[in-house]
Amino acid sequence: FILPFTMWLGFELQKKYSLKLHWIWILGAFTIGVIGDQVSNYYYGVGGNFFLHASGGSASTLLYFYLIRTLKLQFNWRLNLALLFAFVSSLGVINEIAEYVAELAGFGKYSYDTHDSWRDLVANTTGMFVTWVAVSIVKAVNKKLQD
Repeated sequence: FILPFTMWLGFELQKKYSLKLHWIWILGAFTIGVIGDQVSNYYYGVGGNFFLHASGGSASTLLYFYLIRTLKLQFNWRLNLALLFAFVSSLGVINEIAEYVAELAGFGKYSYDTHDSWRDLVANTTGMFVTWVAVSIVKAVNKKLQD
């Protein structure tokens, strides 16, 4: 979804971009998604489900960085963090709606209990914050090394 979304946003913002230039962020998001899926299968239950959604928040964060870099958008850290939270939260809510619709359609049970959606959204946000802090540290160290 990130490539069509980037194209649409680039059109709306009238920004020139290259979808291939910052592909490493997409690869990172894909890798984290696969790792999250595999680990969650190993730790079945609430813990594995939390890790799965935390890795989803982490992958969404990397997709956000792809989007920002590709479209050459610049915000101060406070606005950037608020937009990141909105982006990750939106994807988390879309996922919860998809789980709900899948349950209603009889494709299986996606909820462990009445707190499942809340726990999933907290996990998304946790993954987002961990990844944002990690990327911020790497960027700061990289900048320090370049100076």
